[in-house]
Amino acid sequence: MSTIHELADRYWDMYLASVPTYATLIGDHRFDAAIEDLSDDAIEARLGRLRALRGEVETFTTARATVDSITRSLLLAVIDSDVTEYETEILVGVPDPYLGPHSVLLRSVAQSAAQEPAHAVALADRWSQIPRLLDQALSRHRRHLIEGRASVAANVARVIHQIDKYLASSLATDPFVRLNLPERWNGAVDWQRTMETTVTEVIRPAYATYRDGLVGEILPHSRPNEQAGICHIAGGEDSYRRLVERFVTVPWDPAEIHEIGVTHATETLTAEYGEVGRAAFGITDPAAIFERLRTDQTLRYRSAAEMLSHAEEIVDRAWSAIDGWLGARPDEICRVLPVPETLARDMPPAYYMQPAADGSRPGIYFLNTHQPRTRDRFASEAVAFHEAVPGHHFDRALASSLTDLPTFRRMRAHNAHAEGWGLYSERLADEMGLYSGPTDRLGMLSADSWRAGRLAVDTGMHFHGWSRDKAVQFLHDWTAINHPTIEQEIDRYIGWPGQALSYKMGQIEINRLRLRAQAELGSAFDIVGFHDTMLTSGGVTLPVLGDLVETWIGERSPTAG
Repeated sequence: MSTIHELADRYWDMYLASVPTYATLIGDHRFDAAIEDLSDDAIEARLGRLRALRGEVETFTTARATVDSITRSLLLAVIDSDVTEYETEILVGVPDPYLGPHSVLLRSVAQSAAQEPAHAVALADRWSQIPRLLDQALSRHRRHLIEGRASVAANVARVIHQIDKYLASSLATDPFVRLNLPERWNGAVDWQRTMETTVTEVIRPAYATYRDGLVGEILPHSRPNEQAGICHIAGGEDSYRRLVERFVTVPWDPAEIHEIGVTHATETLTAEYGEVGRAAFGITDPAAIFERLRTDQTLRYRSAAEMLSHAEEIVDRAWSAIDGWLGARPDEICRVLPVPETLARDMPPAYYMQPAADGSRPGIYFLNTHQPRTRDRFASEAVAFHEAVPGHHFDRALASSLTDLPTFRRMRAHNAHAEGWGLYSERLADEMGLYSGPTDRLGMLSADSWRAGRLAVDTGMHFHGWSRDKAVQFLHDWTAINHPTIEQEIDRYIGWPGQALSYKMGQIEINRLRLRAQAELGSAFDIVGFHDTMLTSGGVTLPVLGDLVETWIGERSPTAG
């Protein structure tokens, strides 16, 4: 019989084979010559292998609360997550500005590296297959139209805009040509010349063909913005419930999540605005505070360079303040880079990329510097604490370093844990005294309102049938986010059902676990130990996180032993 580690390794190999672009991104070059296969036959075969592996994992028994039992629970969770994505088809090969294959390719190649000449040769083979991948994606879009599962017009339009930006960009800056190549490789010039031909004759024509299909076939028949949620497509309600469990890692009722979000956004958090708003502006009314934050031009940036230098300063300051709050820390601080300009208009304000497992790339905090004069300076500290330090960089970079764990536990995050920690970190930074002043603390409050609002608008659209405009209005009424960002964010939630729930639901659970630990341990409670318990087991589900904290409480309890 296989050990649980052998089953975990087999899963990881299966997973990377299905997402070879991601494998390269994390420094595993075994699949460099392959590209994703979105054909129905390939996905059915993948589902068959996942179901068979799940059966083997289920038969494996372990003692409770051991490393093997945690691995078993998490292995079942990631298999179920993959099965949900393939069976619902909501997130696979979709025309989406963030999840779409056109976007994944452009983002990943910009951060990939060929450490050996053989890697570069293999990647050239991969990219020669882009026409097949984009043709498969377009075929899936056509089938979904026939099945009554069309995508929403707003997101299809954003994809078309991204492709137009890429096709209009200079060949000299094309990411497929500008791949990071091995140092002192005498074949580099010939490789780049060959790639210039491939880009000109193969890759860009494939993107253009895909774009024409979106414009001529998909966009005219896309769902109107009034039907933004997947409750309007065939099987949508069942798919949404499954995706809620996939992202929250607990089968919460969408209606209950909706009420939590509305209550937090419209009642719980608004009470804090009076105190902080008075200190910042002499204003106590939340609506007036939101209007001031949206319209005061002194709270905006003047340039992309200013945004990046400010972000670096915030990250450096947080990195130097970790002692006494977290014990375990990554080996190095993360880098701060701009979101690629060809994609930036339709991408989130910021995101984080985990270090490559082979050490070829550090953790990266990507900051969206598109139209910097519209970007909110007051929100920058909260964003940096979430995406970088002590947020995602601590969670994900520490996970990468846990070489005694199966690789999937190091490299696969569970959204409610990872994003919950990110949002928790924004408030933790306040405890650490990291915010520069009351205006920056309003940015923290607005960010928390934003995540509460996500609970309301994600469930509002996908479960209760809200229109895109209604969702936009809710965030306008109950957060300080500027209008362009609200629209971009709502479109993100439209294309990624359930993911937006993970932030606030994860934060709520982490806060609950901390309050429980403080109540049970009293003076024996140790904030450093609690935080390290959050971060030193790799990516975990909320139920597993609860078990880890319960074990930690038991070990520290004054009555233990």
